[in-house]
Formats: sequence, structure tokens, C-alpha cells
Amino acid sequence: MNPAMKCMKLDFMLLKPYVKSVLLVLLVPLMFPFFTGSLLEGLSFGVTVTAMTTAYTFSISEKNGMERFYGFLPVGRGSLVAGRYLAVFGIGYLALLLETALQSAILLWAVKSPPSGGELLSSLLLGMLLFTIYAGVQLPGYYKYGSIRGKIFMFIPTVGFLVFYYLAGKLGIGEAWQLLSRPAAAAGCVLALSACIIGISAAFSIRIVNKTGR
Repeated sequence: MNPAMKCMKLDFMLLKPYVKSVLLVLLVPLMFPFFTGSLLEGLSFGVTVTAMTTAYTFSISEKNGMERFYGFLPVGRGSLVAGRYLAVFGIGYLALLLETALQSAILLWAVKSPPSGGELLSSLLLGMLLFTIYAGVQLPGYYKYGSIRGKIFMFIPTVGFLVFYYLAGKLGIGEAWQLLSRPAAAAGCVLALSACIIGISAAFSIRIVNKTGR
């Protein structure tokens, strides 16, 4: 197992006692499909809530004074950052898949308005892109200021959701996104763009960690 994977496992162990709290938070977006009847809007809200939990590992580390412990680990700072990115985005994308399945089931059985294949794919891709943007902006901020001084970064997903919701209503972004004529190309673009965002964000975080020693 490479160092980054070991660091990711360590972050998972840190979060393990708080799994129930995280799952309860992730249940909140399940109410959205009842009011909107839209998977796209439901998932966009779901990834907003998920992205607001990215500070958990930072706050747990600071609360327990683990910075000194990290300093004794036989791994480089780059591996610590990479491990945390793997943990955050792994949890985020898994939560997105879970939200997609649960919200689709709600639309099918409760609202009686099941999403089409195109809506399912477009909603999933948009949710992935939005989460990547939110978390990609938040993580360097938490590395720079910590979870306490950097609390303002927790609200980035909320602001992003409000902006998206406004633009979706005014410019019809939601409808346009659902009319993907080339789903394979769209998926490739989203995956490539997400990889670029994560790479740039991680590079900033590693640079911050090397300068501040966090």
C-alpha cells in the first residue's frame, strides 16, 4: 500500500466515530425531490450538503491536536495531502452515488415521476462537477487557515448552490444540461475537468502545507 493510500485510511479511521452524524446530515437532501420533483435540483442540493462536511477531518485533527502526530509519520507532506484528497473526494463521490440511487427511488415510488436515462446521467455528471468545484476550493482554504479560522469556506457550497439555482431558473441551465446530445463526450469532459480541478487544488494545498508546515 502506497503512502497516500495509508494516509487516506488514517483519515477514514478518524471519521469512523462520526459516521452516524455524517449519514444523518446526508439524509437532509432526500426531502428535496418531494418538493421539486427534479433529480437535477435534488442532487445539486445533495452535493452542497456533502461538501459542507469536508471540514470534518480538519476539525477532528485540530480538536485532538494531531498535527504533532502527523509530523512523526514516515511519510511526506505531499502524501498526507494526497491521502486527505482521496478520502474527501472518495466519500463525496460515494455519497453522490448513494444520493442518486435514493432520490431516484423517491421520484419513482413517492412522486411517481421517475427520471429518464438522460436526466439520470446529466444530474450525476453535474453533481460530480459541482462537488469537485466546491471541495476543490474549500480544501486549500482549510489547509491555509484551519477549520476554525477557515469556517467561512464552509459556506462556499451554499453560495455556489444559490448561484446555480438562480442561473438555472433565469437562464435555463438545468434544461440545457439535460439535453446532452453526446453523453459519452459530456462524461469525458466532466471527468477531465474534475481531474484538472482536483490536481490544481491539490497543488495549491501541498504548496500551502510546505510553507506553513500544517
